Amino acid sequence: MAQNVASEFVCVGKIIKPQGIKGEVKILPAVDIPAIFNGKHSLFVEKAEMKIEHATFRLGYGYVKFAEIADRNVAEKYRNKKVFVTKEEFKKVSTDDFLIDELVGTVIYDENGDLVGQIMGVTDYGFDDILIIKEDGILYEVPFRKAIFQVHDGELSVIRAEYEGAKVVQE
Repeated sequence: MAQNVASEFVCVGKIIKPQGIKGEVKILPAVDIPAIFNGKHSLFVEKAEMKIEHATFRLGYGYVKFAEIADRNVAEKYRNKKVFVTKEEFKKVSTDDFLIDELVGTVIYDENGDLVGQIMGVTDYGFDDILIIKEDGILYEVPFRKAIFQVHDGELSVIRAEYEGAKVVQE
């Protein structure tokens, strides 16, 4: 039976090209957590675990040399392949980030502890993740930004500025 990559793993980037002639690859991060690319975590390309010889993060990109990739020609075969870590590893290095499947259904409160609403879904239009929040029977699309949402002791709360940047999607 094939593993379901989406349920056990978190996509942390995509290999965009070979880097140099010795088989190193350049990875465009999908998460804002440079520590993922420090070589201390197991990385998976598609469904296969890859042994890391060395890894760095510089100028906004991850650079990884996998033992399985001997040279530039082999590295070229990995172009546009997604890179994953296990959910367990992701949670170890990510203290202020949430997985989308964990957000849906979450009840959120303001900084005073008053009930605000519930996250009904998450969508992405390219720049920010957009949370769909139901409050008093109205659905809002709210950008998931630190200026709006805060994390305290692993709990998500909202700072209300009338949902700056939000739009009503259904009344």
